[in-house]
Parts: sequence; C-alpha cells; structure tokens
Amino acid sequence: MEAKDKIKEYTIRNIINYRKLDWSISDDFLYLTDVPEIFEPFEMKPHYFAYGIINSGSIMIEVDYQNFLVDKRSLLIYRPEQNVKVITIEAGTKGMFVLFTKKFMDYLFESFFSIAPNSFLKNKFGSQVVLTEEDHSKMNTLFTRTLDFLIVSEADNERWIYSAKSILLALINESDFLVNRYIENRNSIHQPREEQIGYDFKKLVSKHYLTFRNIEFYAQELNITTNYLHKIVKSQFHQTPSEIINMALLSECKVRLSDPRDSISQIADHLEFTNIQSFSRYFKKQTGETPISFRTHHNLINP
Repeated sequence: MEAKDKIKEYTIRNIINYRKLDWSISDDFLYLTDVPEIFEPFEMKPHYFAYGIINSGSIMIEVDYQNFLVDKRSLLIYRPEQNVKVITIEAGTKGMFVLFTKKFMDYLFESFFSIAPNSFLKNKFGSQVVLTEEDHSKMNTLFTRTLDFLIVSEADNERWIYSAKSILLALINESDFLVNRYIENRNSIHQPREEQIGYDFKKLVSKHYLTFRNIEFYAQELNITTNYLHKIVKSQFHQTPSEIINMALLSECKVRLSDPRDSISQIADHLEFTNIQSFSRYFKKQTGETPISFRTHHNLINP
C-alpha cells in the first residue's frame, strides 16, 4: 500500500514530455491518431479523462489494480483519480484516443455538460467495452472524422481551441449514445429510478433545448410532474431544470458566436429567438456582454 500512496497526479503535459510528442497547443487537451510506441512503465494517477478505440493489436493495461487486455473492437476508458499503468503494447497496435481535462470542457460549456450519472465516462461503468463489429465501425467513423477535422483546421490557436471543445463535446455525446445499450445492460438493474430520470432529462435537453425551453415539455416526456422533476434535478445536479435548459442554450450561443461565418442575425434565427433584439437582450442578461462585444473580446473574428 505504501507504493500506491506515493502515486502522483499525472497530467497531459507529463505525457507530452515523457513520450516526446510534438504538441504545444494545450495542456488540457490532446488527441492521438495512433498508439505511441513509447509509454510510461510506471503507475500514474491521471488528471484527465482518456478514451479511445483499438483497431488492431492490443494493449495490456491495469486500471485500479485490475488488468484489461484491450484489443481490436475494444473501447478503453480511464478517468481522473484512477490508478493506471500500461503493462505492454503489442508491436504495430493501431488506434485513436482523446485526452482532456474537466477544465477543458467546463470552460466553454459550463455545468450543463457535467457528466451524467450513468455515462460511459463515470467510474462505475468500467474501463473496457467490447463493441460489436457494427458499433466499432461507427465509433471508428466518429473518431476518424473528429480527428480529421482537428488536423486540417487552420484556425489560429484560440479559435482552434474553441473548435476543439465543440467537436470533442460532439464526439463525447455521440459516443455516449452509441454505447448506451452497453451501459443499460450492465447498470440498469441497479440504477435508482430517480438517477435514471435525471440522466434521461439531460439527454432530452441535449436533443430539444432549442425548440422546447419549458419544463412542462420534459416532465410530460418523462411522464412525471414538474414538481417531481424539479426535485430530482435539483437533488442530483444542484441546479433547477430551467437552469440546465438555459445553460444548454447559453453554451450554444457561445459556440455559434465563436464562428464568424454566421451573422448575429443568422444565429438568432438558428436559436429560434423572435428577432435579433430579443437574442441580444437574452445574451447580455446572461453574460453582461452583447453578442458583438463577446465576439470582439474573445478575438473570434478576423480583423
């Protein structure tokens, strides 16, 4: 136990330095288009989330002192505060991974996208998922398109970071939907009903927040009363349902404003505000800035 107690927090910067990776964009986000041959031979406690797929070859990894042989068609996940040690990597192993800190996601998307109770990124889901051939193919497509976008993006550093946050969030959401059936198979029997309702509420919000911003819609979809929904959501997430819906909308506003190709009027239309004035009033009330000043302050438009 003495050796385990001495494990120090391991950061993405530690990985970059140890594996001699050419990466200077961010210390809170890193993507790997292949499995590096150099890896840490010691035990570490990550400061970040990591997940990805293996397309060929295999990795033997120890997570929380349990060994996993991660081979073709496997999804590997490990999280902050877990104890991780890579034991062996088979020569020629191919795969794709993303590594990111909670800070990286929270900075832009705030608490709405905090990890759901039975998401694949939660500890209780485990560290390895063996996907069907069809699901592995879909996951491979998701990773390939995500990383292709990040590779070819020519935005400057700050704009690139905003794009990376947006597309990483999309990858996480799509991955969660894809592996949801595996989560249900393992955990649904033991999942408290209220916890499941809270998770289902956030899934509904992620799909419908642009069109439905009233609590009644979500309560009706979940077949419960608005008071009961308020109680469950407040207990689990320390926010009201309205606050979560609003956070989703506000996050989308920021993402849209980070792209200078759309005018503010077009953004207002996309977000289903009645006009540009109502959009500007809403955004200023929430952030203290007008949409124009937000764009200017964050250098999200070209001179």
